[in-house]
Amino acid sequence: VDAWLLEAELLAADPQAAAAVYGEALARYPRDGRLLYARALHLVGVDDIAGAERDLRAILALDPENPQVLNALGYTLADRTERFEEALAMIEKALAAEPDDAAFVDSMGWVQYRLGNLEAAAEHLKRAYALSNGDAEVAAHYGEVLWEQGKRKQARALWDRARRADPEDRVLQKTLQKY
Repeated sequence: VDAWLLEAELLAADPQAAAAVYGEALARYPRDGRLLYARALHLVGVDDIAGAERDLRAILALDPENPQVLNALGYTLADRTERFEEALAMIEKALAAEPDDAAFVDSMGWVQYRLGNLEAAAEHLKRAYALSNGDAEVAAHYGEVLWEQGKRKQARALWDRARRADPEDRVLQKTLQKY
């Protein structure tokens, strides 16, 4: 399985080739959670949200309390669909299991933002930013909430720091283009 995962990762620049590797690997190991999870993340990256959800739910069928998978599916639903309440329930469950996981706290902030709860979103994202030691994706999310709160100078400063630290982060780049 490790070899399949490595091969798919090395082929990430060619989404079709990576997908073929995941498909071949999962034909041999159809219930392998690591392969399903990696393919799900790949599918999110190529905007196949239904496929990603299918793989993440397959993992949850085997391990329904897996906080990493609950968070991944919750975040994906919050970010790429309008199914915010469903996303919130998954993220709450993940966060209850691991309350200091920066990614989970970020997801909670993001779903609160998508629900229109700017104060709660800012609170969670500020905490996630501190827990993550200034992760660029978290900075993108936190800055977006600050911007929407009218705190544009703070948002710009946050984005500038993140851009200097990680200029290649796709979420940050997308956010900067948006604003």
